[in-house]
Parts: sequence; C-alpha cells; structure tokens
Amino acid sequence: MQTLIENLKEIKLDAFAEGLEAAIERHPGSREAIIETITRLAKAELAARQEKTVAYRIREARFERIETIEAFDFDYSPSTRKVKNRCLKLIESDMTAQGLNALFVGGSGLGKTHLARAVGYRLCQKGVRVLYTSMSAMTLALATADATGTLKRTMEHYTQPALLIIDEVGYVRMSETESNLAFQIISQRHDRRRSTIVTTNRPFGEWNQIFHNDAIAHAVIDRLVERSEVFHLEGKSYRETHRQRLKT
Repeated sequence: MQTLIENLKEIKLDAFAEGLEAAIERHPGSREAIIETITRLAKAELAARQEKTVAYRIREARFERIETIEAFDFDYSPSTRKVKNRCLKLIESDMTAQGLNALFVGGSGLGKTHLARAVGYRLCQKGVRVLYTSMSAMTLALATADATGTLKRTMEHYTQPALLIIDEVGYVRMSETESNLAFQIISQRHDRRRSTIVTTNRPFGEWNQIFHNDAIAHAVIDRLVERSEVFHLEGKSYRETHRQRLKT
C-alpha cells in the first residue's frame, strides 16, 4: 500500500492517494484486488511518462546520430582496451550529479565522438538534459547572437543543460571573439558545476593553436580538467579497422 501511495504521488495524484485508504476500507472484501489493479495502472502510467521523457530528452539533445556503448568495440586497439573500464564506470555513473567532465583526446577516427555520444545517450535514458554540438557550430551560434543582440538567450542554451557535449575541438582555429565566447560557456558551466564532455584531436599543449591566445587556452583547459576524466586514444582508425573487417 505504501508503495502504491508513493507511485500515485509521483504521478501527481496526491488527492487520489490521500483518499484511497478510506475508499478501500468501504470495500474490505475487495481490498487486495483494488490495490493490485490500481498499482498496475499506476506503474503503467509511470512507465509511459518515463518513455516520453526519454524520447524528449533524446530529441532535445540534437545528436546527429544515436550511438551506444554496447555498439563500441573496445577490443579493436590497445588504447581502447586500456580505457574500457574507466569508460564503462563513467557511463554508469551519475557524472552530472557530481559535476564531472570528460575529455576524449586523440587523432581522427579513434571513436571519440562515438564514446561521447554514448555517454550522452545513456544520460538521456536517465532523464538528464543533454545537448550535443560541435565547437564550430556553437561558436558560430554565439557569434551570430552577439552580433544580433540575442547573446544572453543563446548563452543560456549552452549553459543550462546538465551535460554539454562539445565535439571536434581543434579542427578550426577560433577568432578572438569566438575564443572569448567559448571561454564564457566553459567558465559558466564550471562555476555552476555542470558537466561538459569535449572531444579533440589536439593535445592540450597545442590548444594555444585552437584558441586566440595562450591565456584563453590555459583558462579553458584549467576549468575543464579540474574535475575531469581524460581518455587518451591512439592507434589505427576505428572506422578504418571496421571498414576492413566488413570487406573480409
């Protein structure tokens, strides 16, 4: 009965829950059948709401493609085998509750984006608000907003989600304005202890070639790595390896 009351309150049927015991007492012979029926209906409603929430979170995240941890082949290279346990631990943890970040560092085709999206997808399944973007898309949106007087609203778009995934950091060098705007996003999320995942093809020592100057690069790195899991991937391309397997 207590579990049923909690379920009813979870679906916002507080008045119904409060009057249920008295209503059941008027039909003592049917008590167990009534509780069983209402419990089944309440659980069905909770499951349907959870399904809708997850579907909404996935749409809201704007993944270009859904990728899961189960579909990733950790055995394809020594570096992925080395990080497997830490990746699985991260994906099963509530990183957003702890305000943790994750950085996937390595060359092109090593599975960085797949792993980042997989973490985001798993959090969507838990009902967590996630947003996926590339660095170039984010800085373009911010620079456009800055020029059109809508910067505050656009900043909130990137700072509000519990998890922000910034893909492809390092493929394009940013201007001073873009660097400053990107820093503001990272800084605000750091101050609010909101989790950020970054994928990059450049080691941290080369981030001064991504951002406008050394000062911004160091400030961004400092905030990202303070509470972070860093995964270094190296070796043959993940995509190329699997392409060859398909041919054989």
